[in-house]
Formats: sequence, structure tokens, C-alpha cells
Amino acid sequence: MKNILLILIPLLTFSCQKVIDISPKAGEQKVIIQGYLFADSTAKVIVTKSTDYLATTPPPHIASAVITLSDNHGATEVLTWNPIKMQHESSIMKGVVGDTYTLKVELDGKIYNSTSVLPDLTEIDTIKVVKEAAQPPFIEEGYYMKLYATIPVNEKLYYLFKGYANDSLLNDINYINYANNDNLNGNIDGIDMGYKYEVGDEAKLEIYSLTKEAYNFYDAASLQLNNDGGFFSTPPANVPSMFDNDAVGLFQCSKIQAAKTNVLAQ
Repeated sequence: MKNILLILIPLLTFSCQKVIDISPKAGEQKVIIQGYLFADSTAKVIVTKSTDYLATTPPPHIASAVITLSDNHGATEVLTWNPIKMQHESSIMKGVVGDTYTLKVELDGKIYNSTSVLPDLTEIDTIKVVKEAAQPPFIEEGYYMKLYATIPVNEKLYYLFKGYANDSLLNDINYINYANNDNLNGNIDGIDMGYKYEVGDEAKLEIYSLTKEAYNFYDAASLQLNNDGGFFSTPPANVPSMFDNDAVGLFQCSKIQAAKTNVLAQ
């Protein structure tokens, strides 16, 4: 009887398989806006629309949007479409620390607005790339970037980080490296930035100042990208938009600092 049961189990298992054709209904189409304005640099804006869940190609960038950038001093500029980079760009107005900017996007008879200040950024002290011993099962032996800095604690500050090796971005599509100054005593003494290198690499760290609203956008986006659906995972939620009128978008105004070092054998 035992042998008969062993034969029946695989038969029952394969006989129950069924191919299910998943065809989810198309959701409400949303306007998606990505706007960036950095200190001493011109603005760039990408406008798209959301696509079906199972779409295999990225949504096209929309050239027909009319995009206007204005500041708190009364300056205004209509951005120009760049067909090579597939984005709208300013040519005159540049970001100034402490100024407030409004980005207006007109598309299909609707107007979407976002307003942001361009926050300052305290200069960091230095970065170093240090050889670390293996710490199984999470850390392999190798060379890792460390950050040393003095951070103000009398106000809430928000940051975005991007690591490079020989000008190649190390942040993969699901890794958003961001932080705030909560629980700091003012000093960062060699915090690991999460970037690994090889001897001979040029290591570079870019630090972006963020507003609280941009920080909240990245925080929610990171939770969405890294939600594994496990038992203790929080349910996915919509990423908070920095634009009104039901558009989904980010208007990031930042000051940027870059630090470099060469990776030497240790």
C-alpha cells in the first residue's frame, strides 16, 4: 500500500496544474512628472503617463507639455524640449540656494503645480575607502566607502546619496540611498555608505540636500521597491506626490557636493 501511495502523489500533483491567463484591468492613467533643479545648474523635467501593469516597454516621454519655472523673485522661464535627451530644460534660470521655485506643467487642458525651496548643504569632511574583513553571512571581504562629516543638529536635514566607481553609478534600480540627521550627535565618524570597490578604482560620493517632501517621496518609493510581500511586510501604498491635481511626481531641488578618492591596496 505504501508503494501505491508514492506513485499516486506525483500523478495527483501534475494533474492539478492549470495555466491561468492574468489580464488585469487597465487602471486610471496618471500623469507622472520628474523635475530636478540643482544649485548653479539649469532645470530638467521629464513628463510621462502611467501604463498598464504588464506593459513591457517604458512609457514615452511627452514633448507636448508646456512647462514653466518661476522663482520667488518674479523670474519666469518656459522650458524648451530637448529631442536628444527627451526632456524639457531651462536655459537661463539656474538653482540658487535658499530661493523658492514653482514648476507648472500644462498638459491636455490640465495644470499641475509643485513648489519647493532649494535647501543648503553643509560641506562634508571626507570619504575614505577602507578594507574590511569578511563578516559572514552579510559582508564579504573587500573595500568599502566610509563617510566622515560634521552634521548640524539644530534643524531637521535630509539627504540623498549616489556612489560611483570610475563614473559608473553603483546605486541599482531598487537601491535609493537616503538619510536624515535624526539620532545624530553632530559627528559621523566613518559610517559605511554601502558601496564596494576594487583596488585601482576612483570612488566618488555625491550628496544631495533634500526638502522634507522630497525625502518623503524617496522614503515611500524605497518601501515600494523593496516590499517583498512577506508576512510582516507593510501593504504597498501610493507614493506621496509633490504635485497637485492628482499627478504623481517629484520636484527635487538640491545643492550637490561631490567627494572623490582613489582606492589603494591595504
